[in-house]
Amino acid sequence: MNPHQYTGRLLFPLAALMVIAADQVSKALAVAAWSGTWGPQARLGPFRAVLVHNAGVAFGLGNGRPALITMITLTGAVATLAAVCAGLRAHGRGLACGMALIAGGSVGNGADRVVRAPGPLRGAVVDWITVAGRGPVFNLADVALVTGTLLTAAVLLCSAARRPRVSLRTCAPRSGPTPDPGPAPDPGCSPAPRSRPRTPSAAPAPLRRSPPGRPARW
Repeated sequence: MNPHQYTGRLLFPLAALMVIAADQVSKALAVAAWSGTWGPQARLGPFRAVLVHNAGVAFGLGNGRPALITMITLTGAVATLAAVCAGLRAHGRGLACGMALIAGGSVGNGADRVVRAPGPLRGAVVDWITVAGRGPVFNLADVALVTGTLLTAAVLLCSAARRPRVSLRTCAPRSGPTPDPGPAPDPGCSPAPRSRPRTPSAAPAPLRRSPPGRPARW
């Protein structure tokens, strides 16, 4: 069996578990360190740590609509299952890593929807990262989802570009010496009939000459 067939079965679960573990551990540490506080807490270069419990979807949309949140959670579960199936069957490292990032990020945020308040399938997602104290607040699962989507799209585009293109044009005849058709006949004149070669006629028998003194015999 081709060794590349084991790429998805080995690389995909390992990468997905790493994403889930990193996301859940970072969320637990953020809740333990900054629960009950307000505003940015820590700083790491352009990033700020701000603890937010997001009861909606991305960018805080869907707050106060539990039915919408439940539908989105179930849709995410189906998408996660599809990513798992595709990742386990992937033969390339790029596609396996992309599917692992998508599946790991979906499971990381899906776990918050299931186990956190206010209830199953409606739980608030823990976000704790922002850029320069502005803009939306996100977490490592969101980073994995965006990175996995971009990586998967790049791999699929590269593989599509490498496929040979099939030409629909008919094959041209092979080049070679063409027989000389000869001069074209004049359309206004009909071709002259070929004359048959004349057979030489039998020559007349020569006259016999009689000896002198005798009359010639005819």
